[in-house]
Parts: sequence; structure tokens; C-alpha cells
Amino acid sequence: MKREDLIVALGDLGYQLVAGGKKRIPAKRIIEVLDGLASSAEPRLIEGFPVILANCAHRGLKLNIGALLSRYGMRSQKRRNLEKLLLVSSELLNQEKLESPEGLDNVAKSLKERYGDLLSAEAVSLAKEVALSTERLRNTLRRYATDLENSKSAKEKERLRQRQSFQLHMHLSTLFSPKQKELVLKKLNGESLTKTEQEYYSRVVKKKLEALANSELRKMATTLTKK
Repeated sequence: MKREDLIVALGDLGYQLVAGGKKRIPAKRIIEVLDGLASSAEPRLIEGFPVILANCAHRGLKLNIGALLSRYGMRSQKRRNLEKLLLVSSELLNQEKLESPEGLDNVAKSLKERYGDLLSAEAVSLAKEVALSTERLRNTLRRYATDLENSKSAKEKERLRQRQSFQLHMHLSTLFSPKQKELVLKKLNGESLTKTEQEYYSRVVKKKLEALANSELRKMATTLTKK
């Protein structure tokens, strides 16, 4: 995979080195990206390996880890790179309490017997004299986790806003006629009313709002709705 294609694919899988979208990407393509990272000589690119696995798990994308490893023979240096990256990724995901792709933890258990605790060292050594800082790997994944949490919070806030807006409109429709509701929303949003609208608002709509604002009436409504 070309370097430029790899960078774009990383962005689509949650590890953005440049501006880009997060489109749906086929499982086969993800395997190619992971393979490409394991063959890369650029630590900054390879640091996205755990992020991709976390993003796949978050988005429910299934990975055939066995097919990824079987691309190379048991003694292949590329396979050793993949094995080390899968192992360290599994350990990091568990430490950061992030979901792992299905099957990764089982693969990592057997790999740990071979490679030990890779996170206990300052760096993970790969082919081409590439050394990945375990601290940078952890911090990169933590940034992703923070971005993911912020994204969830933003979506939750938007859902809450939409729900509150729906409830407001529903209650307004129960208490006011369509025209009265229109005037209430206009007034609420600071829109100007015509002279006729203002007169009607003051004479009819405002009186209804004053009644709704009455503390005794609200207390009574609260009591009755609980019975």
C-alpha cells in the first residue's frame, strides 16, 4: 500500500494525521492497512495500529486476525512485527478499558507466551531497526479515547437537545392553538411581531403564559400528575 493511501485509510479508521473523513471501509481494506503499518519504517504511522483496532471494535467492524497473520510464514519478520503489534495493542486496549476486536485477546494470550510483557520496556523493537516508544503508543491511544468520549458527549447532548425540543413543541401544541404556538415561539426567539400579532399576543397568549407561570398552578399540576 502506498504511503499516501495508508495515511488516508488511517484517517478513515480514526487515526487522523491529515484532515479527512471517516467513511465506511471494508474489512479486507483494514487488513491491508494493518499489514501496511507492520511493514512501515515510520513510527508515527505505526503508532496508529492500536487506534485502528480500537476504532474497528467501536464501529463493530469484524477482523480476520488469522487471515492477517497467515499472509506470512512463521519465521517471517513481517509476521513477527504483526504479532508484536497485535500483542501490545491488546494490552493497551485492556489497560485503557477500550473494547477489543473479537478474537484479539485470545490471539494475544498465545503471543504473550512468546514475547512476554512488551509494555514493560520503553520501546517495542520491530524490523528495519524501528523502535516504538511504549509511552507514545499509550498516549496516542489515550488521545483517541478522549476524542471518542468527547464525540459521545456531543452526540448525547444533541440527542438531549432534540428530545427537549420535541417535548416542548408537543406541550405547546397541547396548550395553544397553532397560531398561538407560532406567536409564543416568535416571541421566545426574539422575532418581531406585527401590530395585530402583538395585540393578540398581549390580549390572549400572554395571559395563558402568566397562568402557566403561577407557582400555585404549577404545584397543583405536579401533584395531580403524580396521582
